[in-house]
Amino acid sequence: MAFGAHDLLPGEAVRLGKNANAVVSVDAAGLSRFAFDRLMWTVGMAGKEAIGGKLHVTDHRLVFDAHPANRLRGRFSVFLPLITDVRDTSRGLKKQIQVSTGTQQFTFVVWGVPRLIATIDHVRRAVTPEQARRLAGAALADYARVGEGLRIAPGIEAANIALRETLSAVHALRSAITPSLNPVELAGALGLLELLDRLERDAG
Repeated sequence: MAFGAHDLLPGEAVRLGKNANAVVSVDAAGLSRFAFDRLMWTVGMAGKEAIGGKLHVTDHRLVFDAHPANRLRGRFSVFLPLITDVRDTSRGLKKQIQVSTGTQQFTFVVWGVPRLIATIDHVRRAVTPEQARRLAGAALADYARVGEGLRIAPGIEAANIALRETLSAVHALRSAITPSLNPVELAGALGLLELLDRLERDAG
C-alpha cells in the first residue's frame, strides 16, 4: 500500500515526495547476487542494488516506500533529529544523496538533489527538542507507521536465482563449444544454447 495520510504520525505532514532508489548492499540485505551483477560496476553499483520507490520528506522524518516490483519490499524511516549530515554524492549522470545518522548511512539515487537537500536541511533544523520527544512517543505508540523495514520478496528473489542458474548454464555451454567439434556434435549444444538465449530474451 502506498504511503499516505493514514501512515503519518500525529502532527506530521509531507513536505516533499520524490521518486527515488534506495541503494542497498546485496550481501547485507541477504539477497542472492543480481543476475547481471557482472555489469553493475560500470554504473558504480558493484555489490549493490537500487530499490525503486518513493522518498517522502515530512516534518519529522524521511520515509522510503519501496515499490512492490522490487526484490526488497516495505518501508523504513529516518528520523530527522538523528540526521547528522546530508550531502550530494552525485557522479556524472547518476544523481544521489547520502544521509548519515550517528549509526547508519543511507544512499538515495534521485533527481533534483539541491532542492531535496535544502528541504531536508530546512525541516530538520526546525525540529525542537520538545518536538523530538513527542516524535519518539508517537513512534513508540504506533510503531507500524514507522515502517517494517525492507524485506525480501520470495517470488522475485527465486526468479533471480533461477535466471542466474540459467545464465551460468549458458556460459558453461558456450565455453564447452570449440572449433574442433564437428557439426553433428554441435547440433544439440547449439540448439540448447539458442533455446536458453531465447528464454533469457523473453524473460527480459
